[in-house]
Amino acid sequence: MTLSKTTLAITFAALSIGLSACTDNQKESAQEAETEAKEMVTTAKEKSSALYDKTKEGASKLADSAADMAGDIKEGTSEAYDEAKDMASDAYDATAEKASDTMDATKEKATELKTDAAEKLKEACIATQKKLGKDPEDC
Repeated sequence: MTLSKTTLAITFAALSIGLSACTDNQKESAQEAETEAKEMVTTAKEKSSALYDKTKEGASKLADSAADMAGDIKEGTSEAYDEAKDMASDAYDATAEKASDTMDATKEKATELKTDAAEKLKEACIATQKKLGKDPEDC
């Protein structure tokens, strides 16, 4: 039994040395994995931060662009309104002028018709007075 106790002790010692060596390798491997994981986390943080900055910058540019576009639209709308207002004013002035010209022409024509009617009425009066044998001076 002593032989087997010695064999058992040697086997136990060999296993202990093997386990301790294995544990050192595992510790090293775990440390390497931890270091790699930390590096990956750091890289991910840096990339995330860069992406956040780019997104923030892009959003800022987009907001500026939208504000510029809104300003351009407002300016364009104002210009279109002013132009439409000027065109409406011009159209009103032209219409008023044409209406005034038409009124003047109508008055002139009415005066002519009135004069013609008065002359014809006088001629009719003279003719009537002559037929009746009266003096046409009263016409």
